[in-house]
Amino acid sequence: MVWALISKNSSLLVIDDAMMNFLSYNREGFFDLIGCNLHHKDDEKAPFRSIHTSIKVRLLSTGLLNSLKENDSSLKCLIFSSRDLGFHGVKILAEALCGNFTLGSLDLSSNGIEARGCSYIALVLKNQSSMSGGIRNLILSDNDIRDEGLRSIANALESNHVLESLWIDNNCIGLNGLCVLADSLVKNYTLKILHLKHNSFQSLSPLIRCTFNKESLEAVADSNHTIKHVFLNCGYSYECAELESILKINRMGKTKARRIKIALHIEADMNRLLERDMDVKLLPLVFEMVGESRNLTTMFSALRDLSSTALMFCGSDAMNVDSLDVEPMNEW
Repeated sequence: MVWALISKNSSLLVIDDAMMNFLSYNREGFFDLIGCNLHHKDDEKAPFRSIHTSIKVRLLSTGLLNSLKENDSSLKCLIFSSRDLGFHGVKILAEALCGNFTLGSLDLSSNGIEARGCSYIALVLKNQSSMSGGIRNLILSDNDIRDEGLRSIANALESNHVLESLWIDNNCIGLNGLCVLADSLVKNYTLKILHLKHNSFQSLSPLIRCTFNKESLEAVADSNHTIKHVFLNCGYSYECAELESILKINRMGKTKARRIKIALHIEADMNRLLERDMDVKLLPLVFEMVGESRNLTTMFSALRDLSSTALMFCGSDAMNVDSLDVEPMNEW
C-alpha cells in the first residue's frame, strides 16, 4: 500500500507502509508538523498525483546534493530511512545541508550513523537560525548514537531555534546523555516534541528538573516552558506522571506556563517570598500570579504575614488583616 501526503501548497510526498508504521504513534500529529493532510491514493477526493517535491531517497545522487546546495524550494522533506548511509554518507549529506534553509523534515533513522555522524548533523543544526529557516523535524531513531552522539546534538540545540520535533528512540542513551540533553533544553525555546522510547536511562529526573527547576525562584523562571510532549515507555509511573503534569502546564503557552510555575513555587512555601529582599511594588504582580493557580487560601495567609509597609502600598493600610473573620477557602 502506498500513501500520498498532499501538502497545503498541493505538493506531494509518497511514502510506503513501513514509514507509516514508524509514524503510527500519532499520524495526524506528525503530518500537522510538516504541513500535510493524509489521503490514500485510492481516495476519489484526493486522486494520486505525480508532483514529487518530497522523496524517499535510495542513494545520494549528485542531482539531489546540488538541489540541496541550491536551496531548491520544492524539496521540503527527505526520507533516508534504512539506507545504510553510515557516518560517511551523513558527512556528505551534511555538507550539502549546511547552506540549505528550505528543507523542513529529514528522516535518517536506521542508518548506523553513530556518534561520529551526529557531529555532522550538529553542524547543520548550528548553522540554521529562526530567521532563515531550516529543519523543523529530525528523525535519528535507531542509529546507536549513545550518550556521545546525543551530546553533539544537545550542544547544537543550545543555539538552534528552528527544530520543533526530535526522534531519538532506540539509541542506547543513558542517564548521562539525558542530563546533557536536559541542560541544553533550558537554553532552547523552540523544541516542542521529543521522542525517547527504548533507551537505557532509568530516571526522568533530568527532564523534570529542566522543565520545573525548584531550586530557586530564578531557576523556576529560567526552566524550559516550551517543550510540550515527551514520548516514553519507561516503567517509572510516578516520574512519568510528574513530568506529564509539568508538560500540561507548558501546553498552555510559554508566558502562562512560566507564571503558573512561579505561582506554584511560591505557594509551596510562602516564606520564600517573605524572606526575599523584594521591592513591595512587585507584590501586586506576585499575588496576581498566585491567583492564577486559584489558591485563595495561600493568598489570604500571605496577606496576614505581610509587613505594614507592604499593606500600605497595596492600599490596605486602613485594614487590619488579622481582625478579618474569614474561613479558609478550599482550592477551586
